[in-house]
Amino acid sequence: MKKWLKNFFLISVISIIVLLLILFLNSNKFSNDYVHITDVNYQAKVIDEEFSNGKVIIKEQLTFDIHAASKDNLFWELWRELPEAYYDGVLVDYNVLSVKQILDDGIIIEMPESPQLYWYDEDFTDTSGELGPGKWYHSKGPYDNYYNYESLIFYVDGIYRDTIVYEIEYEMYNAALRYNDVSELYLAMYSGETIEHLKHFSGEILIPLDIMPKEGNYKAYTYGTHKHEFNFIESETINENYHTFKFDLNKDDLKFDNYNQYIEFALLSFNEDKHIFTRNASINNYYYDDMLNSIIKAQDEYEAIPQKYFNKKKTLFISLTSLGFGILLLALISEKILKNKTKLYTPTIEIDYFRDIPSDTDPNFVRNLVFRNDTKVHDSDGYASALLSLIHKGYISLTQVDTNKRSSPSNQLLEVLDSDVNLSTIETQYLNLIKRHASNSTITLDSLQNRIKKDYEYTEDFTKRVENSLKKYGVTEGYYQNSNYLSISNTLKSFSIILLVIAFVIMFVGNLSIFNTRMNLAFGSYFVLGFLLILTSLFLYYVSSKYVLLTQFGQDEYQKWHGLYKFLDNETLMVERGVKDLVIWEKYLIYATAFGISHKVIKALKMVFPKEVIQNSTLYYSSQVTRNNSFYNYSRSLSSSTKTATYTSKSGGHAGYGSSGRGGGGGGGGH
Repeated sequence: MKKWLKNFFLISVISIIVLLLILFLNSNKFSNDYVHITDVNYQAKVIDEEFSNGKVIIKEQLTFDIHAASKDNLFWELWRELPEAYYDGVLVDYNVLSVKQILDDGIIIEMPESPQLYWYDEDFTDTSGELGPGKWYHSKGPYDNYYNYESLIFYVDGIYRDTIVYEIEYEMYNAALRYNDVSELYLAMYSGETIEHLKHFSGEILIPLDIMPKEGNYKAYTYGTHKHEFNFIESETINENYHTFKFDLNKDDLKFDNYNQYIEFALLSFNEDKHIFTRNASINNYYYDDMLNSIIKAQDEYEAIPQKYFNKKKTLFISLTSLGFGILLLALISEKILKNKTKLYTPTIEIDYFRDIPSDTDPNFVRNLVFRNDTKVHDSDGYASALLSLIHKGYISLTQVDTNKRSSPSNQLLEVLDSDVNLSTIETQYLNLIKRHASNSTITLDSLQNRIKKDYEYTEDFTKRVENSLKKYGVTEGYYQNSNYLSISNTLKSFSIILLVIAFVIMFVGNLSIFNTRMNLAFGSYFVLGFLLILTSLFLYYVSSKYVLLTQFGQDEYQKWHGLYKFLDNETLMVERGVKDLVIWEKYLIYATAFGISHKVIKALKMVFPKEVIQNSTLYYSSQVTRNNSFYNYSRSLSSSTKTATYTSKSGGHAGYGSSGRGGGGGGGGH
């Protein structure tokens, strides 16, 4: 149980770290381009004159912060995206009027326009200066990923680390749209991933007083940032002859999520001023339609988005939390019903430490009883304890072939002897396995391993016989209520594992599906559900140990054998309270080997008995052999050979023992 909890904790920590790492990588956009627009001063003037087509003249002052990855990978172009798009059937496009560079000392340099796109690597070394550097080029749409980039490109002369300021002026057409009962000025000022690097953004939208709607005949809105909108002020004194909408956003204001990476402004005019700034606007698809109600409705829906998603997050949180608690409650109630329907015994006495050998019970069965079903039947400790028990009862001996050579499986000889001491059905299976492969009653350990590995069908039958013998032994000796004593426990463990897998799948898939959306992890809803499922999984696994269907005798014997295990696991107690009877200590060795703690008994044995007494024990020599690294590795190999032979037999890739056959809107950046 402790080992399972340790593994569970390790898996949980690793899984959560991986999930958080994935979420972190998803929330941070890593790029090889270390150039960003950090400051923007934006000014837009609305123009409504003949053939203006909803025009706005925009002036921007842009600050580029450039940090090239290395001096061998300099920046040769910077850009400000000017994405073209159709709105209600009319094209929003741009015409660049001028580009100026503002030096650190305030000097303004007018930059000429480049005659063509200057982008390819061979252009970087253009010594004529016809294309650049020190020039600009407006690459118009439509964007096709190779020739047109819908951006204003600034050609620079290989910049490594620097800050550059540009002032650009351009015309934006169809920014103002006219409908039958309303006009709308819509400015998508900035958008895209690079918006996250802005430190300051100030803006002014200027409406000439003679085309400015009267109070009550207009509404102004802003869009974007993590607050969903941003504040602005109105004034008729900041800029003479203009009504000004002004905003100033600092670093605290300029925070964005994936779903609101934009800075936008809209102005609606209606009533008698419905066409006051769109007399010369283009004819769009809805030019003659009443659109005010639709626009107001869309605006109301936009403004309701934060509350709408807050309610969705709250609903999801309550639903998943309720589901999690419901599953936990169902598990608690189901376990209570199961407990009432199942005959479970409690020990007549609780035993902490037990120093006596409770009975002459098979060590492999004792091992299964103490550890319940938490360990494998055929691992190294199981084989070693079976061999020691057979040696102790005089059915086999274990000696070195050549005492001058190291103790290895090839130098360890098993010899089958005659004895009349009673064997358990489990020990009989191990003895028959050795007899089958021994030649003239002897066989080395490595030969035994090789023969077991090749004797597919018999080894598979041996495995089944041992498993059946363990069950039958427990029932016939009165330990278990029936042969299906583990069915309820295993079912509970299966549900526990299924819930654990579902919990991690839900946490991964659920959180990834809503991360970087307006649901924004939904108050940790999927984490809460996952945690409650994990809690339910732990509960089911914990109670599963109670449903190993022992009899009253089995419960009492379990207390004794588990007490003996704790006693043998405590070297101090063995030395202080252990009996000075070598026969008892030899049995200690057998059961300690089954428990996987023989080294502790050996250590205590040396402290209790004189060296000459210990050396007279055949079992002590055998236990020394069975607990050294060579035998430990051998036992693991022997266990592996059994599994290999069993698998090969089931897969049909064999021909029998001894035979010969076998089978197998726009931001900015740089380049």
